[in-house]
Amino acid sequence: MTGVTTIEQQNQMLRYLQQMQSQGATLEEQIASGQKSQTYAGIAPQAAQVISLQATQSLQQGYMNTIDTVNTRLQTMSLAMQNIASLATSFQTTLANSAFSPNGASVQQTAQQLLVELGSYMNTQDGSRYVFSGNQTSTPTFDPAGLPNPGDLTTNVAADYYGGDSGIAQATVDHNVNLQYGVTGDNPAFEQIVRVLNFFANNAAPLSQSNPTDVANVQQAQQMLGSAAQSVQQLVATAGEQQANLAQLKTAHKNAITLASTSLNNIEQVDSATAITQLNTLQTQLQASYQTINLLQSLSLANYLK
Repeated sequence: MTGVTTIEQQNQMLRYLQQMQSQGATLEEQIASGQKSQTYAGIAPQAAQVISLQATQSLQQGYMNTIDTVNTRLQTMSLAMQNIASLATSFQTTLANSAFSPNGASVQQTAQQLLVELGSYMNTQDGSRYVFSGNQTSTPTFDPAGLPNPGDLTTNVAADYYGGDSGIAQATVDHNVNLQYGVTGDNPAFEQIVRVLNFFANNAAPLSQSNPTDVANVQQAQQMLGSAAQSVQQLVATAGEQQANLAQLKTAHKNAITLASTSLNNIEQVDSATAITQLNTLQTQLQASYQTINLLQSLSLANYLK
């Protein structure tokens, strides 16, 4: 019976030794990679949670990328609109100071020059996209070729110059949150500025302060420009509010990614110091097991009977 017991002990020790060797190999791999496992199988109880957290990270990053794109477009629009508002205010001042100057041609020349500048601002592009053309992003927003000559201050000219459509850009920036943003080039504020500039750009005759029609036109144009400039500034303010809201959303998405990343690290990554301590302990146990195996292998029935 003694020999059987010794063989059974050896077999038990060998199984125990194999388990410890496997554990040691796992710990060494974890220390080298910093990961608890290279496959989902190694973290099977939490594999579904890992997949869910990774999906959360991907979704939140997608929202952040969209927000960055929208922010860039809003910033591009805002800069153009600020220039448009300044342009309207500038010509309003020109009319106030120089409309009835003996050199009336200067007003016409200024209007012609500003109409070209206005067109360049309205045709602002973000990459290859015309930002004020609605959904027709490959079509220039402003084309002066269709503007009436001579024009007037009462007839809407949007259909004469606008090349886009009425579509407003949309973007999904959070779960079930679709943001509508942007301005189209046929906006009433833009149209009024175009109408005024086109009217004076085509008016070669000097304006006379003794002519009631001229006086009325100048006064009406100044009012239109002032109102339009205020409306454009309000559009800039609205874009700014949207950017501020997007910044808050982006922060929330960043926080969600950080939380998911922390949870993933807790599941996937090992504490190197703890793993090294465990490996050292295991190696000590392995050394003791080797010594025990050697001792058992040296035993024989003859030795036992002595």
